[in-house]
Amino acid sequence: MYHAILPSEQHPAAERFLKQLPELVAASPLCRRLKPLSLLIDIAPFTLTAQPHSFIAAQFDLSPRAARRRDNVIRQLLAQHQPELYQAVLDLAQTVPDEVSQQAQAFKSWLTELLTTSVMVCDYCGSLSTVRIGHRLNFRCRGCRRTFNPLKKYQLHQLSHCELWLPFVDLLLQGETCKTANRQLGINTNTAAKWQSYFLWIMEQQGFSLLANYCRVKRRQRCRQIWLDVKAGATFLPAVASRFRHKSHF
Repeated sequence: MYHAILPSEQHPAAERFLKQLPELVAASPLCRRLKPLSLLIDIAPFTLTAQPHSFIAAQFDLSPRAARRRDNVIRQLLAQHQPELYQAVLDLAQTVPDEVSQQAQAFKSWLTELLTTSVMVCDYCGSLSTVRIGHRLNFRCRGCRRTFNPLKKYQLHQLSHCELWLPFVDLLLQGETCKTANRQLGINTNTAAKWQSYFLWIMEQQGFSLLANYCRVKRRQRCRQIWLDVKAGATFLPAVASRFRHKSHF
């Protein structure tokens, strides 16, 4: 999991930490009350990718509080024994790993070429004597006279506004929500949710699984942060309102 998220130079440190972790857990007094100890070892890869506590809790059938306690202990062990790796985990929200960045560029190049190509092999007879027709990505074969859409094989023919696909991929990389896509690109939130599912599936089908996994992780982190901000605001606003009500009596 961490290969898709952590910078490549931190992969050896991550492997060493995960290999040492059973001994660290057995020897650390921090872990004595966190039974079973094997659960800490299972959670560690999620800690290395800075997964939200709510996601860890759902994966291991824990309460959010129990997931937070175990994640915090792993982070303490990480800070003690692999401080550079620990800093890299803290920096995940601000950096994009090199491998993910390379896959993102390759995927966008593939998508751009697909949308702008003027020559396409006929789906029916294999002829190269084809011509692009219409506003959509439709082609007519001069040999068999049949028309075809190359987007069908990737199930992209069901998506509209192809001029917005590349900006949407950038939003996926940032972990932005469907509401953000609606605000920045002007597409419906239901459309944004549909696009998200399609593009993550296409990334994996085209061999960009690291990119797809990174986008999913960033999405969960973003949603978690929004939830925390909303919760903090909900706690703050009643307190402010009560102070105003108190002052209104004077």
